[in-house]
Amino acid sequence: MIMGRILQAVFVLVLLAALGVLGYAYFGDMDADPAEVRSPVDLPGLAPPAAPVPAVPAAALAPVPATDPGMTSATEAQGGN
Repeated sequence: MIMGRILQAVFVLVLLAALGVLGYAYFGDMDADPAEVRSPVDLPGLAPPAAPVPAVPAAALAPVPATDPGMTSATEAQGGN
């Protein structure tokens, strides 16, 4: 008789604990505040980082026209066709 009441009380307590955890997960403020963290890391035994490559201006990347009147082809310069 007493054993049945103890098991019933344990069952009720486990049920209440489960409902409490579910309620906290649903209603609790569990959002993480996003924050970016950057810190330099020195790795011993490795070569130092390479120097940064300078940016190339856009005018230097413009394509050269293929039919420039002042230019001659390599075959014309050598006397070929």
